[in-house]
Amino acid sequence: MEHLNRSAIAAYLSYAIQSTGQAIAWQFVTHFVKHGLQVDSFLILTLVWSAPAFVTMGAVSLWGSVSDRVGRRKPFMVLGFVGYSSTFFFYSFVTDVAQFLVIAMAGAAFSASAIPAGQAYLTARTEKKGERLGFFLVVQSGGWFFGALASGLLYNIVGMLTLFRVSAALCMAATALSFFVVRDLPVDKTVVRPKVSFWELIGRPGMARLALAASVSAIGIYAVSYGVAIIIIDELHGDAAYVGYANSGATLIAALITGYVGRLIDRHGSTPILAAAYLSYCLYAVGFAIATDPMVATIFYMLPIYALAQTGAQAFAARVSSDEERGTAMGIVNAAQNAGNAIGPIVGGLFAQFVFAGLLQPVSWVTLSLNLVALMLAYSLFNIEKQARRKKDSFPSPEAPAQPSVNVDEPVP
Repeated sequence: MEHLNRSAIAAYLSYAIQSTGQAIAWQFVTHFVKHGLQVDSFLILTLVWSAPAFVTMGAVSLWGSVSDRVGRRKPFMVLGFVGYSSTFFFYSFVTDVAQFLVIAMAGAAFSASAIPAGQAYLTARTEKKGERLGFFLVVQSGGWFFGALASGLLYNIVGMLTLFRVSAALCMAATALSFFVVRDLPVDKTVVRPKVSFWELIGRPGMARLALAASVSAIGIYAVSYGVAIIIIDELHGDAAYVGYANSGATLIAALITGYVGRLIDRHGSTPILAAAYLSYCLYAVGFAIATDPMVATIFYMLPIYALAQTGAQAFAARVSSDEERGTAMGIVNAAQNAGNAIGPIVGGLFAQFVFAGLLQPVSWVTLSLNLVALMLAYSLFNIEKQARRKKDSFPSPEAPAQPSVNVDEPVP
């Protein structure tokens, strides 16, 4: 790992803390709405999960573009952390599903600014974009591990409303750290290039197929994972702690391997990693569909495949964009993944309600089908990346010339 200055370390730590708070709240959302707010319909549970994800899908691209135009990253990191904290705080006072849905959608509009801003900030002025993005997912996974494990063990003891307040406090700590310690790294505009629109960027070789593959795969995954607590607890009759073990296990293993994945991408390219991820999702879907024991399902869910899929897709987008375009590029990838987060539960809810007699676990066969499509799309990117790597390992959009190391601890004028 290349040397990191204090500001970059503070940025990574901020996202680790925020991810801990997010994981505490996130894994039991549908179970809390079903049992805590007395909602029995899969279609309403689908709406609760999908509506905020649709908001995020649009907002993440918007905030990425605004960040590029403004030329700053830190304000959007802080705004996103405040969005997370406020959302979880107000969740702790809801009494019905309508209140929950309004708060979730409003919070998603602002929290969506955090991720593309952070990714753009941490990949600026470095050639090791895959490694930086890999380590970004490492710190997120570390936070998700501790958050998922803690909420899994405490869910039946303290209740979800208390856990929401803990999540809010952690995200506010991330806000304070990023506000007071992270020094902004303005986008270098000394290299003048024509402005690139969203449509021009997504029109670059392979970018549209990458976004489609990421979206299709995520639809398949979220068709099941949005209700994993319902599957493990209600359908397979496991303990709530199993849900915590499943999510924390996946994120712990991801935290251990993602840095290495980033280095592999820098050396060999992102498309082999993407293909391996989508093939692994296909195998996971089969295993999860036929599991009859909650511990077996928990073990399958622990597979850290998302580390390959996310790092590979983000590294491809980082290569196709220059520093001043990176917020937009990361916004495209995050929007594609959030499209899956939004559409997947709708697909899962419809299949569970009308095809599989109210059961969510068999929707795993839909996960298999969609990831086979994503796998074919990933294979179609091999030649594009191979040709690009022959041209000094750069995509058709030239990256800014390498710049000397900048001490981002110095105040920005």
